[in-house]
Amino acid sequence: MHTLYDRLDRISAWVARVAAQFAVVVLACTTLLILTEIVLRSFFATSTNITEEYVGYGLGTMVFLGLGHAVRTGSLVRVDIVLGRLGPGPRRVMEVLTCLVAFVVMAFVVYYMSIRVGRDFSRGTISTTLAATPIWIPNAVVLTGMLVFLLQVFFYSLGLLIGRPLIKEAESIE
Repeated sequence: MHTLYDRLDRISAWVARVAAQFAVVVLACTTLLILTEIVLRSFFATSTNITEEYVGYGLGTMVFLGLGHAVRTGSLVRVDIVLGRLGPGPRRVMEVLTCLVAFVVMAFVVYYMSIRVGRDFSRGTISTTLAATPIWIPNAVVLTGMLVFLLQVFFYSLGLLIGRPLIKEAESIE
């Protein structure tokens, strides 16, 4: 079982890394778009007319595609008021319960988001801006990030159940 788990967990880690790298590319593109808009407005009295819309899409993309990697590396902001006071056994139980709640809530959100993506695609829904972006595209990217997050929560909780170590805290604030 551990060997199968280890293989699947490595694949899961790779998926989270790829999603995070894509988020970094989106960050660079968003930065370039903002800089282009600044130059156009400051020196040429014109605009791309899409910057606000695409920066919003980029922000959603970066947040959701980065979530899975944040889970794997222990980079999510965590409230250590309760967990810091628990011993290793009770803390493991609390972590598993927290993962279970997160998994159920995210699975619910993923289900309805997938319905929305399908509906937007089938109806050909576009944004009401000049860019007329097909809405299913940014929503599908957000859905992908949610699925990556769901996958990471699943493997973390499964790892806890079979005795793998807890996520290490990057740093705690006193």
